[in-house]
Amino acid sequence: MTIQLTKDNTASPDVYSTGDGTDPVSVSLTLDGTNIPTTVTASPATSLFVWANDNTTNIANYSGIDLTISGSDTGITWELSADGTTGWGPTISIPNMDVSVTHAATQVYARATALNNGTVLTANYTTADIQITATENPA
Repeated sequence: MTIQLTKDNTASPDVYSTGDGTDPVSVSLTLDGTNIPTTVTASPATSLFVWANDNTTNIANYSGIDLTISGSDTGITWELSADGTTGWGPTISIPNMDVSVTHAATQVYARATALNNGTVLTANYTTADIQITATENPA
């Protein structure tokens, strides 16, 4: 029983770290503090997938899948989108994932926007916390 955030959608995906910060979702922002432009937005250099599998043969699908993103740096706002173009916000929902036959994956998108007015220290590296909630439905 597995649902997790990965960098690809293969059968044995490259997984982002869970809780220990060794391989987080991150962005690199270049800020100069001039307020020109007022904000700077960047996306992670690697892809993000919600990846699910049933290695117990007891789960048919995952439903009610929600992702929430947050960061701890003042002046930096993290957002998610299901399509990378619209619906940006701190929480998104994605469609049910059928794992009755094999693994399933849905690509999602993240971005961070930082104030460029000097309130955010320049040359900082920022990471996000992403929580996935879902319901496991029996086979």
